[in-house]
Amino acid sequence: MTIVAMFYYTLMILLVSIVAAAFCLSGYLVSHRRFLILAGVGFFSYFLDVVLVFQDDFLLRGSSGSLDSIYFVGSQLPSVITGAGLVTAFWLCLCDFFEVKNKVLLAAPTVVFVIGSVVLYSTVGSGPMGLFLFYGMRSLVMAWMLLYVAARYIGSTDGIVRERLWRHRFFYFGLWVLVVCIVVENAVFMFVIDPGLVESGSVPFFPERNFAENALMIWCAVFVCAGCWRLFSLHFKTPPADCGDKSVAFVDNGLASYCDRYGLSAREEEVLREVLLGKDNQCIASEMNLALSTVKVHVHNILHKTGQANRQDLMRDFRMHS
Repeated sequence: MTIVAMFYYTLMILLVSIVAAAFCLSGYLVSHRRFLILAGVGFFSYFLDVVLVFQDDFLLRGSSGSLDSIYFVGSQLPSVITGAGLVTAFWLCLCDFFEVKNKVLLAAPTVVFVIGSVVLYSTVGSGPMGLFLFYGMRSLVMAWMLLYVAARYIGSTDGIVRERLWRHRFFYFGLWVLVVCIVVENAVFMFVIDPGLVESGSVPFFPERNFAENALMIWCAVFVCAGCWRLFSLHFKTPPADCGDKSVAFVDNGLASYCDRYGLSAREEEVLREVLLGKDNQCIASEMNLALSTVKVHVHNILHKTGQANRQDLMRDFRMHS
């Protein structure tokens, strides 16, 4: 009965990861936010990662040998590939948020993870300590990412960036708790539980690698899917413009979500649309039947709320986040 429950539990993990990837793909097609396609790649990589461990579970059940460890992992090198997909995708999500352009920094976590994993695989063996260090590379890189976010928050002088990060503080601290839980759980199952208990059936063999790791994936999936759902709701309330001009359609498609992000009023949204289409204050005043001074006030308020210095920065910010 326990094995059947674990089987369906693992199917649920696979389903959550692939649904999260589908949400991200849908969100990207609606908004063209690069963050979402990167997150989708990350969730799909996790799907493949669980498939590998699920495969190993079937291989173990069909073998007659005894266990050296609570974990039988026959696909360590393929798991480096899926792990690299996870690390790369979610690190690039952070880089997209912080607008990182340095190529060395963009590639560093992936390079460290792959080289470190291959070296550990080649040198420390497949015993409990070897597996703990091998899979500890994931936790190490995840912790480094979280520390990078903390450093950027502490060192940032941009009030908008700090406010956006602070808004997601509960998600951030939840990530820290789950990363610590991953390390603790790996230590318990690799060093404390006797592999003989698995063979006797007293402790079921887990088709997934780590409960806390699955919880971390679900935590991220809920966060991303909730954001996609809000995005879909905004676009439902403000349908995409039916216009042959691609630039106009792009502005209209992203305008509602952008204004909602920064709390712009309905009138400021109208003025912002004209600004993003490249019209000057005098042209906007004429088309909207407003005084020139009123338009200037609205533009000033828009720049202040979005934290941008000028129209060029405003257009760039819109392209990045809408």
